[in-house]
Amino acid sequence: MTKFFERNSTKLTISEFYDNYKLGKYNFEAPYQRKSNVWSDDKKSFLIDSILKNYPMPAIFMRPIVDDDGKTQYDVVDGKQRLQAIISFIEGKTALTSYFAEDSFIGEDNRDMADKIAGKTFLEIRDNGASDYVKQFWTYTLQIEYLYDDNTDLISSVFDRLNRNGEPLNPQELRKAKYASTPIIEVVENLAENEFLKDKLDRLKIERMEDEEFVSELLFLILDGKALDSSPDVLDDKYNQYKNDTETLNNGQKQFEHIIDFIKQLSIDYTRYKRLFWTTHLYTLFSVAWYCVKKGVSANQISKPLNEFYAKYFSKGTHYEGALKEYKDACSSRTRSAVQKNHRMEAVLKYCDVL
Repeated sequence: MTKFFERNSTKLTISEFYDNYKLGKYNFEAPYQRKSNVWSDDKKSFLIDSILKNYPMPAIFMRPIVDDDGKTQYDVVDGKQRLQAIISFIEGKTALTSYFAEDSFIGEDNRDMADKIAGKTFLEIRDNGASDYVKQFWTYTLQIEYLYDDNTDLISSVFDRLNRNGEPLNPQELRKAKYASTPIIEVVENLAENEFLKDKLDRLKIERMEDEEFVSELLFLILDGKALDSSPDVLDDKYNQYKNDTETLNNGQKQFEHIIDFIKQLSIDYTRYKRLFWTTHLYTLFSVAWYCVKKGVSANQISKPLNEFYAKYFSKGTHYEGALKEYKDACSSRTRSAVQKNHRMEAVLKYCDVL
């Protein structure tokens, strides 16, 4: 028999949605979902602008889950950012666009009121007596598509398909969607929460999972025993290779934590060398520590020359030659290629006289 995906369409006003939200009926953190707050404030405000003018928006996709007591909760499969923008507006965290009244859609007979509420929060709009706009907001109709399937992997594939055609997910968000129920995601997420690394990854877009992608690169250095190109295709292949290899992943996680402990013993002044937080340098530091752990080189043996290396490299008056120049050259282009990663690691190890 021919099989089709089971789904059903319905409508929900924002008022009804918010009532359900306050009752805790929505799960915004389904395993395949991207992180929250991906949208900028401008994008959230623009959505509210559209709602108050009754412009249409794409359907929201949800997966109903009924427990043994007959209570229903809904996994938000697609539309998370839109729904969170609506909640943010209701709760006063997002304001209407400042250019709300400038749209040619606004007629002269209501331009004064539109101008009055432009840039205002929902509470301020209510206090300004804009009852028509308040009513429009609460009664705005959301198109809902319910997806009925118990197979989480199938729902993940729906999420993947929807986001390839809508607000694009970056490669790591797509991996999260594809491998949501596999051990590799759990391991990568745990490693990204490492206290030593967290403040050093602040330069990355944490909300877009760039920290988890970088941690993946460090993990694959351990698992493969060599540096790899950081291209999306290579990382995708590695995720697929190790996705369910629990034993290898657990061993890799233990080695990862051992390497972090080794780095802590190097007594590096990160306040002085903030550029070490750049992923190019941080990856190299990790790879140097990985090599030393593998070869039985102690932290005491490498600590002094390594700190001397960074003192010279990050000094404005340094004349780069020898290993310093090799490192600098390997930082100048194609920094995410395996070849340049190896050149940087080898330059540091040569300077420290352990290669």
